[in-house]
Amino acid sequence: MVVAYKNIFLLEQLKHAFKAGKLHHANLILSGIGGEGLPLAIELSKLLLCDKETGCGSCSGCTRVSKLEHPDLNLTFPIVSGGSSGTSDDYISDFRKQLIENPFLDPSTWQREIASKNQQLQIPVKEIQRIQRNLSLTAAEGKNRVLLIWMPESIKTGASNKLLKLIEEPLDNTYIILVSYNKKKLLSTILSRCAPWHCKPLGVDDFLSYFPNETQETKAILSMLFAPNLGAAIAANNNLNNNQTAVFANWMRTCYKGSPIEITAVVNELASLSKEGLKNLVSTSLHLLEKGFYHNVQGTNTSSTELGVVNLKKLSSAVIPSGSYLIARALDSCLRDIERNIHVKTSLSVTSYQLNRAFKGL
Repeated sequence: MVVAYKNIFLLEQLKHAFKAGKLHHANLILSGIGGEGLPLAIELSKLLLCDKETGCGSCSGCTRVSKLEHPDLNLTFPIVSGGSSGTSDDYISDFRKQLIENPFLDPSTWQREIASKNQQLQIPVKEIQRIQRNLSLTAAEGKNRVLLIWMPESIKTGASNKLLKLIEEPLDNTYIILVSYNKKKLLSTILSRCAPWHCKPLGVDDFLSYFPNETQETKAILSMLFAPNLGAAIAANNNLNNNQTAVFANWMRTCYKGSPIEITAVVNELASLSKEGLKNLVSTSLHLLEKGFYHNVQGTNTSSTELGVVNLKKLSSAVIPSGSYLIARALDSCLRDIERNIHVKTSLSVTSYQLNRAFKGL
């Protein structure tokens, strides 16, 4: 069982509802990215498929759910185009491996595992059709069946209504568990027909407790860069040299100097990143600059400010109060441009010059 940090009470509520015969057939677990949504969904699946109906964790049913191999556990997750069947069957081995290694798996980590440069994650119509076929069959063990859908917000518009039909016309002994990071992208009709369960976000203490054997320096880096996204931190901890701090530091130094030649060079370098990689970089930049601002105004503990190529004390001197709003606005706008496929180099160039003015308080 994955330790539940902030949401053990939520797991207990789910267990109580099941034991009382009041668990809804369609449950929507709302979580922050890299939070406890997926681990809780797996624990609920164990409960529903447990041989003893207790979620014991040791029986054959629970063991097979832990390995994501139970015949009555149907997994649906976002994929990229190019597979032979066009469904999650093409990536099920990769998904099992990733989720077992990282129970808090986040979308960016998954996208990097299976996608090339600019492929986007989605749940296609064929996937929902595959689900319908699978659920039309009798349960392999004659008991409950579970459909676990990770990131239903990535379902293509044409497939959403097919999912809605599954929810509206529940099959006997079939439970649907949806784990979503953005309920605003779900159909309102789907939202209204699911029982909502809200996960509390992980705090810094919960976050750090996952890495008890790491050095204080490593914990500080992981916390600074990723908290409360534990999934991204687990993935990054395998090789901290591959995180984006060096790229971030170089970009910020270039923006601070404001040399057009250097800005053009760094923009060309950044534009070569994958779409997801670039989105991660912009999000990380916003996160770190925010940390710099709060260090500046709140006096953050200096023991956690040395992050290799990023020195938070030095960074905070560039994030002056008069420029903090422009920094946030510039990076937010850049992120939206990337998501909408607006010309990347143009957006990055504009953002870089806006950051230069913000650092100078102009």
